[in-house]
Amino acid sequence: MGAMTALPLPSYHIRPSFGWINDPNGMTYAAGQWHVFFQHNPAAPVHNAIHWGHVTSPDLVTWTEQPVAFGPTSGGPDAFGCWTGVFVPGLERPAVVYSGVADDSHQSSVCLRWGGADLLEWSDPLVVAHTPRDAGVEIMRDPYVFDRDGHRWAIVGAKLLDGDGAVLLFDCDDILSWNYLGVLAAHHDPVFESLPTIDIWECPQLALVGERVALILSAWRAGRLEEVAWVTGDLESHDSTLSFTAQQAGFLDTGNAFYAAHVVNTDDASPLLIGWIREDARPDDALPVAGCLSLPRRLVIDGDGVRCVVHPDVATALPDEDSPERLGPGDHTLPAAGVVYLHGRGRLVGRGGSVGVGGESVSPGIALADGDTVWVDSAVAEVFPVAATASTWRTQVAWTLHLPEGSGASVHRIEGQLRERRSDGAALDQGAGK
Repeated sequence: MGAMTALPLPSYHIRPSFGWINDPNGMTYAAGQWHVFFQHNPAAPVHNAIHWGHVTSPDLVTWTEQPVAFGPTSGGPDAFGCWTGVFVPGLERPAVVYSGVADDSHQSSVCLRWGGADLLEWSDPLVVAHTPRDAGVEIMRDPYVFDRDGHRWAIVGAKLLDGDGAVLLFDCDDILSWNYLGVLAAHHDPVFESLPTIDIWECPQLALVGERVALILSAWRAGRLEEVAWVTGDLESHDSTLSFTAQQAGFLDTGNAFYAAHVVNTDDASPLLIGWIREDARPDDALPVAGCLSLPRRLVIDGDGVRCVVHPDVATALPDEDSPERLGPGDHTLPAAGVVYLHGRGRLVGRGGSVGVGGESVSPGIALADGDTVWVDSAVAEVFPVAATASTWRTQVAWTLHLPEGSGASVHRIEGQLRERRSDGAALDQGAGK
């Protein structure tokens, strides 16, 4: 696969300067900075020995790579990896929770680490919840903590012993001792059954917009990472528990490279969302990084369901507005870093190579419509239609835009690069759009 690689690393999407990156974790805003953590192997661009990487930004546009937050604890509950989790809101001191895996059985417990005020230093892990196998749960992973009706709750993805994929519910008012309450949602529910079958729901997230509620779920099927889905419904309190009544379901992203969406609910706007843009491991490749994260997005929940758009601050700050390039009918090789605004119809093609995970091919291309926006960053393309479902793609050669007669586009270049770590290992700025 290494010989096929022809493109440089993405320049304005979040990624480490070296190693592997997958699921975004623990996103939060503290002391004037956004913090995004992520699944990370700092030793090689392969999925192994998972730590939590860390970047910060004052504006969701310009990112600084910080030292690795923490990694597996020898002989501890996360000795086999520190997997997906979230920042815990509402505590007196910073904390994150995540799936700790102790050995190659892949069974997990929920681990908590206390953080320093700057979120750079972290305690050793404490186990706060175990897989409730005696209650019919085969495996669980990826805790998500939220507040609702004056209480703190957590949902966790799971596979039940009967084979059904599920979302579990925990009471975690006592953040150090979680209480299992049962299954909040299961795939055999008629609304969930409208989605493809799964073995386990991974990375369950809960988007809250007033009274509107949506579960965001990533599908693990036959050992493969598949689609990211949404399910809207009613979340109601009943004595000491919650219930979720599903209403409708759909897909959050229809490309082949988006997974593990991470949601942060905010008080003043629609929820923030960021996801992993997948890439195969690079064990024998000259390029030093595998994978990146998506652009920060906002979630929109309305009567038609759930969709995401590029965060407006990012959409405004990244493009170079002083030098648009106008494109007419024909085939155009797109710049390595830029945003394309469609005026009419078009087709985005990654010629000559397979894209994403599993060797799927984009050819004959991705259909585009009037008003669509395409964010291109080397191998990556994020496509945002007008009021419709986004799609995220990866190719192995330069993206080409085909415009038929009567159509056009404008292209704004984006200046951004990730400067490599200094030899002493200190983190350097990942500048974008500045």
